[in-house]
Amino acid sequence: MVTQSYDIFRRDTCGEIWVEAVRDLETAKSRIIELSADTPGQYVVFNQRSGRMVGSGTVVASPAARATSKSAQRCNDSADSESETLW
Repeated sequence: MVTQSYDIFRRDTCGEIWVEAVRDLETAKSRIIELSADTPGQYVVFNQRSGRMVGSGTVVASPAARATSKSAQRCNDSADSESETLW
């Protein structure tokens, strides 16, 4: 049985939303890239065992892609100005 050891959360102006659990950090990084294609924003990864954040990344799409994002329509109180992916 595979143990899911890392949680992926997405941060936006509405708060943090749990996305999914994965087995390792490399899988988390890959999933964040895939997830950001549909929903750009800031993602964080927590180690379930230690309870600590082990990675974060901000993925910002073009203004046109951001405007069509469902979360951007609901929570467009402030615009992100960050433009780099961190890992």
